Amino acid sequence: HLKNIVAPDRFGPNNISPVPLTPRGEGLPSNLINDILVTKNQETETIWLATNAGLVKSNDSFRKIEYWRGKDYDDKVKGLYGGAPKDWKPAPKEIIDQLLPEDYLTCLAEDDQGVIWIGTRQSGLKIADPKTGKQAFGDLKRMGLPDNFITKILMFSEGDYWVGFYGGGIVKPIKPYKLVDRKPIQTKFNKAKIFSVAQNDFPKLPSPIKPPTIDELKLMQTKLERLRTPLPKVYASYYGEDWKTQGDWVGRTFRDWAVLCAVTAPFDHPIYFTTEYYSVHEFIGPNFTEKDDAIRRWIHWIKTDNPKTLYDPWYGYRRQAEWDDHGEAYSWNLDGPDIWYLLRIREPGTYRIGMYFLNKDGHHSNNRMRDYVVEVYQSHQNWKMEEWSRYKFSEWQNYSKIAESHVSKYKQLTKYRVRDFWGGVHKQFVVTGQEYYFVKIDRNYCFNTIVSSVSVDRLYGKQTLPEKLNFGIPLLCNVPYNPPQLSEKYSTGLGRKLGQIWNTLDQKHGFIGGIEQQRKGRVTVYQAAAKYADEKELDDGGELQQLSKSLKWRLNQWDGEQRREFKNVMKKAHDELLIRVPEQRKAIKQYEK
Repeated sequence: HLKNIVAPDRFGPNNISPVPLTPRGEGLPSNLINDILVTKNQETETIWLATNAGLVKSNDSFRKIEYWRGKDYDDKVKGLYGGAPKDWKPAPKEIIDQLLPEDYLTCLAEDDQGVIWIGTRQSGLKIADPKTGKQAFGDLKRMGLPDNFITKILMFSEGDYWVGFYGGGIVKPIKPYKLVDRKPIQTKFNKAKIFSVAQNDFPKLPSPIKPPTIDELKLMQTKLERLRTPLPKVYASYYGEDWKTQGDWVGRTFRDWAVLCAVTAPFDHPIYFTTEYYSVHEFIGPNFTEKDDAIRRWIHWIKTDNPKTLYDPWYGYRRQAEWDDHGEAYSWNLDGPDIWYLLRIREPGTYRIGMYFLNKDGHHSNNRMRDYVVEVYQSHQNWKMEEWSRYKFSEWQNYSKIAESHVSKYKQLTKYRVRDFWGGVHKQFVVTGQEYYFVKIDRNYCFNTIVSSVSVDRLYGKQTLPEKLNFGIPLLCNVPYNPPQLSEKYSTGLGRKLGQIWNTLDQKHGFIGGIEQQRKGRVTVYQAAAKYADEKELDDGGELQQLSKSLKWRLNQWDGEQRREFKNVMKKAHDELLIRVPEQRKAIKQYEK
């Protein structure tokens, strides 16, 4: 039996806060859940949740849900846009003393005595005994441990436990803890870190998923063909994520229109033919205190070989740059400033919006703790703007206030989370045009907000003029870069059916239910092609191998051959660019020293 329990999008009068205004209460305080613990050593089975806004306790049926916040809850109320509500009062000291060290909880564990262990992002370890009400806390860094950013607690019998840290390895205490009422944990830890464990006997790998049969594929095709209701005029939905492409994005996660954030700081680097079809205008939210504050554009690495950094076809190499909301200048308890941008889609159709997030310094100090929420809103205003003009601060300060007002007035169309992105992730959502949308990258009470690119690609709808003229990808100088050919005319019945389903999925982007079927359908088709390509009686002519190769390319399941192809195509295209635009050599050479 499945049950969906959802926290409110906003709390307080006029929906002013992303988290509750109270230190304790009922219901979920947040939808950002970092860990789940089902107790085994208590009289009744209890479920505990570690969230970004405190600790949640409930019974197995979730009929009653309670939460406890961290001691930083009141500063978050004071840090709301416009400040705390007029009638709000902070909790009395006796309640504050019982709260958690902080709101952001990372992990949970239960020992054999039924005591609950709670890991935090900045405040070390918290221990609570539900039976007696006793609790203890520990600043582990002061005890000689690497850090207070706990990622995992592993319990053994008789109080023996291991603690895992973000960037600090795994540490085992010398002796068990003693739980003392609201007094620090008295324990010692081994200095040595354990990074790996040797093991002689490994369990067998799980068996591969069974590929679908022809009858199952026919049923899938029938269900797809029944999707005939067009998407609404205003629509947004989460479309998925890509952790494999990283910096090799040109032609893979982007083919139509894109902006590389801050690559030519103080300007951005657009990669498109025209703003006739799409446009993006970026700014920070209005909740800041520094006078005339604005979005920052940072270049961190002028030139790098780091494969996670976006390749720039204009320069012919990778340059690490990003928009920054300047959140590092403000308290973590401030709700903002956040990165906003206004997205304009000028033609009807269905479009994929991509953003690339790379926490390039995310293994160090406060940078590790970046954790965002992306929200998409319809803009309830027809914007008149000059696409190429530099906006005045006073003008965009007013626009940011209008954007922020949408948070309290309107429900977001879609939202998703961005965390642990040191490896680089392309996050994507889908919208329909013609329309204006506000996109908010919420700092979410962390160090600061950064993003490296925004891209737009048409999935379904009328062709644009560059597409009709077959211009190809901007700045690739018409050097072809496409996946291996995909056809429905294979000689084998299986090959024809797989190609047919894939092409049908392409055609269903503009219909209700089509977006939800994309990932599942495409992975299923690829699994079937890859499995049966190895069976000679089904793939005598090698057609399924060719089909499997094409689908692998289209799903961005990279291999060494594809990486080499990308590198060769980009070099050829850039060499051609320098012939066409010889003055670009000067812009490149100024950084070679």
